[in-house]
Amino acid sequence: MKRTLLVGLDAACWEYLDPLLKSGRLPAIQKLIDTGYRGTLTSTMPPWTPTAWSSLVTAKNPGKHGIFDMFWRRPGSYDFALTNATIRRGTPFWAYLNDAGVRVGLVNVPFTHPPVAIDGFILCGFGTPESAGDLTWPPEALASIEAGYGKYRPIVSTETLRSGMADRILATEKNHQAGQIAIAAELAEQYAVDVLVINLMLTDHANHKVPEMAQVQAAYEQSDSDIASLISAFGPDNVMLISDHGSSRLKGDFLLNVWLRDRGYATYLERTPAEQKAAFIGTLRQWSQDYKGWSGTGGRLVRRLVRNTLPSMPNAFQARYWSMVERAIPHARTHVFYSTEPDYTRTKVFPGSLYSGLLYFNVAGREPAGVVDPSERRELAAELKRELLQVVEPDTGRPLFAEIFLSDDLYEGQATADAPDLIVDAYHSSWNIRTRQPAPYPGTRHGRYFVTFDHSRDFGWHSRDGVFVFAGTDFRSGTASSKCELMDIPATLIHLYDVPQPDDWDGTVMVDTLANDGRRRPPATQPGDAAPPSSDRELAYTAEEADSMIRHLRALGYLD
Repeated sequence: MKRTLLVGLDAACWEYLDPLLKSGRLPAIQKLIDTGYRGTLTSTMPPWTPTAWSSLVTAKNPGKHGIFDMFWRRPGSYDFALTNATIRRGTPFWAYLNDAGVRVGLVNVPFTHPPVAIDGFILCGFGTPESAGDLTWPPEALASIEAGYGKYRPIVSTETLRSGMADRILATEKNHQAGQIAIAAELAEQYAVDVLVINLMLTDHANHKVPEMAQVQAAYEQSDSDIASLISAFGPDNVMLISDHGSSRLKGDFLLNVWLRDRGYATYLERTPAEQKAAFIGTLRQWSQDYKGWSGTGGRLVRRLVRNTLPSMPNAFQARYWSMVERAIPHARTHVFYSTEPDYTRTKVFPGSLYSGLLYFNVAGREPAGVVDPSERRELAAELKRELLQVVEPDTGRPLFAEIFLSDDLYEGQATADAPDLIVDAYHSSWNIRTRQPAPYPGTRHGRYFVTFDHSRDFGWHSRDGVFVFAGTDFRSGTASSKCELMDIPATLIHLYDVPQPDDWDGTVMVDTLANDGRRRPPATQPGDAAPPSSDRELAYTAEEADSMIRHLRALGYLD
């Protein structure tokens, strides 16, 4: 049986690739383009890993597979739990290939933990807690891997990502990816797979965590070399190179939570006096030591004086003090006096993950303390959309948001009921969307709502347009005249093996990419998922694993 290699070059976009291709720095990818078919691949909304890869895995829009975020919200509550493979609804594409006798291997495919039985193998990666022990299917594959390569770590350590040391992060990520490449090639032979799927995340993590574009380009060059090694080792008849979303470089953050609070859409609980005191002491120490350089005995005396006298000073004096502090530490006063927890009895809108731009309405009868009448949901959405579309970037004057979506205008399917109510699209912008109360980091304010933080920041984020390059015996050469969708990838892959298309898939076969040898015929169909997904969602993480995963996501910038 023929072999197909599906490679995810995470976060790749033509804006990053084309300059490197032009200068001859990506020979493996250039060879694929020269003999194959290239185009632009539009991601999901939002265009980030759990949502995008769930659509790649199931060929369904998020309204069917139910993954909208790094977290999923328990219905009828304000509680969020970590996303994992048990949450995803829909039969994965490899199950249909297995049913047709096609063996599949998966390496570092995001959110495949916990692994399940497959005709082939699974090696879990991103979306797996560092402390997890169940990393492979079959289970005995892990012992074989570790006998040859040492302890397998599904993800780069949180400590490395939090170090802020770009050279260390890049070196560690390069070694981690090289190890996954070698293991993938060995397992592919050991389990005699016909389809090998691997996601390379060096390019994405470099874009997030390193400050210089030259360093990001070095990550692309390394990944190009890794792709060449993988092609050589696996010997595929077809190569499908894709990215789950694109990339962009960042200038800073738009504080959506502050914007919502100022306009009365969100209210946060006040800290207790003890909490306020602790937050005040911490902020005062940070400002006096890191910004003013007051250390030693003199610094301690100044901090003690301010701590003891400020609360009794006139309001005008306190306002001047906080104005001075916030020139160095934006929104420090809010951090001292207010928690990150909304007061749901007075809040209309609350966020999902830190950078997601996903907003939930506090609907009466749906949320425990809901205040928004269900009949007012669309009116509230229209009001928010109208106001948000008036926000402009401080440096260019261009609108920050390309579009504001209501979930039921964007998604289709049974899981839409679990979706956020409003999805904001700023993925064409150089400003990120922060939806949680910012900790008191040093930084520079650009007006009230835009901030460039000096520490604990991402240097790059996502864009909606990724890439695809198909090459091999089943593909022709050319360039796509229009954009394709992520969900088209699994539809095209199973078509290469004459597997009928499930009738509930949203993706379609990319017939224009196929060689004119009969492959371009309309695909046959078969029934999709026979029964609606269960409403019971297993929590696959222990408390230790959840804590490990949260720390990792925080290090990558997904949480504050």
